Amino acid sequence: MDLDLSPKLAKKVYEGDGGAYYAWCPNELPMLRDSNIGAAKLALEKNGLALPRYSDSAKVAYVLQGSGVAGIVLPEKEEKVLAIKKGDAIALPFGVVTWWYNKQDTELVVLFLGDTSTAHKAGSFTDFFLTGSNGIFTGFSTEFVGRAWDLEESIVKTLVGQQSGKGIVKIDPGFKMPEPMAEHRNGMALNCEEAPLDVDIKNWWKGRCFEHRRICRWSVRLDLGLIL
Repeated sequence: MDLDLSPKLAKKVYEGDGGAYYAWCPNELPMLRDSNIGAAKLALEKNGLALPRYSDSAKVAYVLQGSGVAGIVLPEKEEKVLAIKKGDAIALPFGVVTWWYNKQDTELVVLFLGDTSTAHKAGSFTDFFLTGSNGIFTGFSTEFVGRAWDLEESIVKTLVGQQSGKGIVKIDPGFKMPEPMAEHRNGMALNCEEAPLDVDIKNWWKGRCFEHRRICRWSVRLDLGLIL
């Protein structure tokens, strides 16, 4: 059977007041399913917050547009809060918890690519939310959550029951978010547009320079057939 290599647009999975989340369907792009690669895109408007979540797959996040803040919690580690901007590539290991926030006027767009060989569904990411109307704690009784958090049941009802947002919300401009720290970027993020050029000088008269950002964007488009 011939393989359809025509580029495909991502489909909207869900949206909120602060933005939307899109994913490329492995049924429309069989190379995703066959290669066990997932592809998704997050678009946040000003003051948009993508609620804390973890995924069933390891990923690489690439900032296609805008700037913002990312919160990353590695297993058994303290939270790292990073300032992110266009061109940043961020490694997200399996089990990491992340949230994303845009405080600028320009839309923040983040592309996710990752290995789905151990995921629930080949070629797709499955996210599990810690908060919001579809958060994992909404599936437990308030008594159980109260014991886990060591809180009174009335407080738990307020914390869990009044979270109406799903996935992405818009927060008040005056709400204080965690501030990014410069040292948190070390070992976590690499800006592909500011990285040194790769130069092949095997034959100096045929010297070629390749920009990382072009390699990143074109390899995604050509190899996977994604329209970014």
